[in-house]
Amino acid sequence: YMRNYWGSILLNKYVFGGEWPEPDFNWTSHTCCSHAKWYQVASELEGGIPTFAIDGSVGPYDELDENRLNYLVDQMQEGIEWMEKVTGRKYNDELLIQAVYNECRATSLWAEICTLNKAVPAPLDEKSMYSLYVFGTLMKHRKECVDFYTVLRDEVQDRVDNQIAAVSTERFRVITDTQPPWAFLSIFRYMESKGTVSIGSLYTFALIGIWEVKEDGTWGPRTPPEEGTITNREEALRTIAEWTCSRPEWQHFYSPELKTEMLKRIVEEWKVDGVMLHYNRGCEGLTVGIAENKLGLKEAGIPVMSFEGNMGDEREFDPERTKTEIDTFLEILGAR
Repeated sequence: YMRNYWGSILLNKYVFGGEWPEPDFNWTSHTCCSHAKWYQVASELEGGIPTFAIDGSVGPYDELDENRLNYLVDQMQEGIEWMEKVTGRKYNDELLIQAVYNECRATSLWAEICTLNKAVPAPLDEKSMYSLYVFGTLMKHRKECVDFYTVLRDEVQDRVDNQIAAVSTERFRVITDTQPPWAFLSIFRYMESKGTVSIGSLYTFALIGIWEVKEDGTWGPRTPPEEGTITNREEALRTIAEWTCSRPEWQHFYSPELKTEMLKRIVEEWKVDGVMLHYNRGCEGLTVGIAENKLGLKEAGIPVMSFEGNMGDEREFDPERTKTEIDTFLEILGAR
């Protein structure tokens, strides 16, 4: 994604028209290996834009303790003081508190929507989900996102109740793991022509959705905090830090076994027939350990295939070769 960002700076062209809009400051987080330098370079290209980064490397959620949580909260407190100096404005804690409520609600709703895809036939397909999850990547803190996901949840529930399928010829159910080759989302339509629906991915489910294990042992949407339970800045920052650290997609930065276990859970609960792993050269953080994931899934008796690509560079994806690999995989699943 940063290739587009840097290129726009160098060309002084904005994708939506006109010249590149120079920001007042950059705010980012170091959540995986390449993020640390993205905005440092952008700042340098733009002549020294003030930049602040949160170091999010506190380990997996099951190891989160008070010291690690304090490490994140202290950085955010420092960042607020930094923003006040850079902008000359007083920080509004009431807006922060409302944004935290909205984000927790929106990410819980997205997990609930993904849970509805456990139904057979699946009401949503992965390609369509990419048009829907993006609101949660860019504006999950806003009321409009909560409202949209509420309406979407109700619509998807209606599709489940009336057995309206994303793919009317659904015969096989598969999942993928990380970002797709964005320039070739048509690959999902190719699978649909073969009676196969990708019911989502660890990426679509877990980058935006926040989950918890329910009483019956299954994955479901995490219960968001009730309005009125957050009363000040410190509580708001602690809530959003702890909530964000539970994001499933961040867990396997630290161990491929964590990703394997999550994939196995999805296979079982979403009634998946096979897994497609993307050797995605465009995202080291989500692709590291993928060979171990493949071995772990095979050891569990789960059919698995892999294909190569790069979410950010279409030159590194061979669509015809991938279609051939998909055909072979579907034959393994029972297609003729």
